Amino acid sequence: MVEQSFEVEGAKATLRATEPPASTTDAWARVPVVYLHVFEGDGADVWQRLREGGEQPIALVAIAPKSWDNDLTPWPSPPVFRGGRPYEGFALLQLDLLEREIMPQAEALLAQHGMVPSFSALAGYSLAGLFAAWAATQSSAFERVASVSGSLWYPDFVKYVAGNRPKPAVQRAYFSLGDAEPHTRNRAMRSVLEDTRQVAERFEQLGVVTRFELNPGNHFVDEDLRTARGIRWLLDDGTNAAPAD
Repeated sequence: MVEQSFEVEGAKATLRATEPPASTTDAWARVPVVYLHVFEGDGADVWQRLREGGEQPIALVAIAPKSWDNDLTPWPSPPVFRGGRPYEGFALLQLDLLEREIMPQAEALLAQHGMVPSFSALAGYSLAGLFAAWAATQSSAFERVASVSGSLWYPDFVKYVAGNRPKPAVQRAYFSLGDAEPHTRNRAMRSVLEDTRQVAERFEQLGVVTRFELNPGNHFVDEDLRTARGIRWLLDDGTNAAPAD
């Protein structure tokens, strides 16, 4: 197994990859590369869940952004929690950092081990799920995206998606939510189920192979399990995805 960390402009990234068997016909082994923004840690919990599902070759790049609330939000917005700070909306800068620095460095590390991407995917939980869905409309770098318990309640996001289609490169999109999440006391977040359904339906209507799932529990239940489940669906081409438990 490959495991290596690096830091770029305050963001920390950890690459983990399973080395596939050597091919007799191709000097390079092709593996799917999944980029995952994480709130804390280095993605080890999600990686462990993914490895429980078998030995399918995969590379996971877990990224801890410099500012979770600011780097993953697409535009400025007032706080939704009492006493909280406004969201600064630096997602465009984070996407540029991802494409300009993090992805090339991750691919260079993979190349040292004889691997190249078969495709690149972007996944995330909560605000990182919002970022993934938003990035699908901004970037052609990702063929597949997963928004797991995504913060699609974010002000004006449904309206934004209604007027901005996913890039043609985006082939598959996964959305999920905990069935208790709409019952939050926070008024700004109560619409999250309907918002997520609308975004998923918009992607599907525009020709993206799309899946929406409800999981048991609120926003803070089984984050690693839910994330791994979404990633597996992407890896399995949207068919025959096994539960991540």
